[in-house]
Amino acid sequence: MLLYLDQNYLSGIAKRKPAFRALEPVLREAVAAGAIRVPESAVHRIESGARPDLRLLELLRELSAGLRLPHDGSPAERRCARALRALLERDYPDRTPLASDDLDLVALSRALPHCDLVTCDAFMAELIRRARLHTWCGCELFTGRRPDVDRLRGRLEGLLRERREA
Repeated sequence: MLLYLDQNYLSGIAKRKPAFRALEPVLREAVAAGAIRVPESAVHRIESGARPDLRLLELLRELSAGLRLPHDGSPAERRCARALRALLERDYPDRTPLASDDLDLVALSRALPHCDLVTCDAFMAELIRRARLHTWCGCELFTGRRPDVDRLRGRLEGLLRERREA
């Protein structure tokens, strides 16, 4: 099972925010047990450059063990990118774009077709849900809001329980 961790989750862990502080040991245990794998994306390298003090790439590499998301421009990746961009332009024409929007669209278009569990900010989760890409790709979405961080922790704890019982 693949878990895509976005910059928000990596930053939350690095900054030791309360919900993420509770998530981190469960995440590390799930990785160590082989219950999940955490891939790196080329976008991680770009986004982490803004805050080298947080050592986000080092944290990600501890979790990924070098596993990388494919970026082959597959039909699924292109479909996700088209759907997200079209929805953004059609439904949010007056929204001031964030600097991170383009990178988020690229990262999520690559992650959605490959990952079972995907973290992203609340706005991108809304776009994905409205485009029904989570259903089409068969993945679960988790925002950086505390209830979702707690839900991801619970999901990982469940995977660990299943692993122990198998």
